Amino acid sequence: MDQELLVGNQFEDGEKLLTQLVRSGFDVTVAFWVRTSEDGSWYLYIGSTAVDRGGKGHEYGMLYVALTKIPHISVSLSDVKLVHPSEPIAKEAIALRDRNPARLPVRYRGKRLGDLPIEEAYIYPKTGPMTRDEVIQTVMELLKRSGRVQPSTFTFADGSIRQAIPIGIQLQMQGPGRGLQIVLLDPRTNQNQAVAADEVVSVQ
Repeated sequence: MDQELLVGNQFEDGEKLLTQLVRSGFDVTVAFWVRTSEDGSWYLYIGSTAVDRGGKGHEYGMLYVALTKIPHISVSLSDVKLVHPSEPIAKEAIALRDRNPARLPVRYRGKRLGDLPIEEAYIYPKTGPMTRDEVIQTVMELLKRSGRVQPSTFTFADGSIRQAIPIGIQLQMQGPGRGLQIVLLDPRTNQNQAVAADEVVSVQ
C-alpha cells in the first residue's frame, strides 16, 4: 500500500470504517495509519477500550461486520490492527493528536511511535461531537491553508450536513445569530453564508 493510495482512498475509507464502528457501538479512542520501518507497509491501528488483552476474536468479528457494510472499501481486515488505548503506540498517538486543539488529521514523521519503528504516521482527529472551542480552532487552522482548498464537511446540531469552504470568522452583535459566526463558501453556488459557531457539532 503506497503513500499516495493512503492519502487518498485509504485514508478516506479508513474514516468510513471508523464511522461505521462508532455507529455500531464500538469504542474508537484513537485511530491512525502507520508505515512501518520493517517492511514499508501501511497498517491502520485502532485503539479501543473494547479490546480484550486476553484475546481479540470478538473484536475482530465486529470489525469484519463493519467492513462488510461499506461497499467497495479499499481497507481489508489484514490492514487493521486492534490495540488497547493503554498500549505505548496508542498512548503516544493520543498525545500527538491532542497536542493541537483543532480536530484535523496529524501527520507525524518521527522514527518511532510508542515502541514501534516507523517511517511516518497519519493520525485521525477525535470522534464525537466537537466543543465550540474545538470548532473555532479547527476552522482557524483550515483558514491557514494555501493553494487549492477542498471543501470540508460541516455537521450541524439539527442533523443537517453541508459541504463548504470556511473563509472567515466574524462577530455578530445583534439578531438571532448573535455571537461568533463562521462564514462558509458554497463551492456549487459560489455564495457565502454565515452560520453560528454554536450550531456546528463537527468539521471534517
